[in-house]
Amino acid sequence: MANHIIIDSVARSGTTLLSALLRSQNGIISFCPGFNELLSCEKIGEWPHDICRQDFIKDCELNFNKFQDTSFAQILDFAQYYGLNESQWRSIIFESSSPSEIRKNLEHTFPETQGFCYRWNQALCYFNEWINNGPNYLWLTIIRNPLDRAYSSLEKHGWSLEDSLHNTISFATKLQSVVDNKQFYLLYYEDLVQSPNQEMKNILDFINVENKDINLRNIKGSNGKDFIPQSSEMSGRLKKSDGYIQGKKFDGIYNKQVDRYKKYPDSDIAYNQFKSALVGFQQYERYFTNEF
Repeated sequence: MANHIIIDSVARSGTTLLSALLRSQNGIISFCPGFNELLSCEKIGEWPHDICRQDFIKDCELNFNKFQDTSFAQILDFAQYYGLNESQWRSIIFESSSPSEIRKNLEHTFPETQGFCYRWNQALCYFNEWINNGPNYLWLTIIRNPLDRAYSSLEKHGWSLEDSLHNTISFATKLQSVVDNKQFYLLYYEDLVQSPNQEMKNILDFINVENKDINLRNIKGSNGKDFIPQSSEMSGRLKKSDGYIQGKKFDGIYNKQVDRYKKYPDSDIAYNQFKSALVGFQQYERYFTNEF
């Protein structure tokens, strides 16, 4: 039986990179985006801020038709074919009566796959709903320096620093309830980019994927082509192909975005605001051990 793994965090934390790294290892299929149950729940609120600040969901009323339509559209829009054609993907998705049946169809269609990953973001409120499916339903969360993440979101998505802080507080609060769950795994963006081989080995152990050789160079995007990192400096108005903004292909993991927040003129004020709100959460203490 394959494992099914959610890759999640607050946006601009490194989930796209993580999903690409996992996709590029033997035995793993990683959708980015795709098959997002949370966004098909009724009365869920607006994405991203309302959903990010949502408390844990109980008994989601799923709009399955919306789930099917959105999932199929994202397969096509992002060219996530994995060797199948449009008709085969239509059969997998629309000849099913539930998300769990779709996942069973995926397992049947890709019998050699040990792990199916789904990159969501802002979705921690769905954690309990997901793991209640069984022990092979896992959750990966990646944390990034909340100030680096906030300034990246400001550039990429136009989120205010205030919105980013509120989202991080809500995320960190829910994190306390799940961090010790055996189906949950927490990693840090900074550790991933500084020690990628070791971090990937740890992740593969958690998701129970056997892989002797970690691939860190030949990294693939959702479309099966060379991965294009989605930098915050890349305009959303640029032309996309198969869901990807055109840019420079991935040429290796780097850590030059660590502590990027320090280049902004108001970062000392933001540092003190974020520290005051987040230093009480153990998972964030590492970012506030020194004065700005």
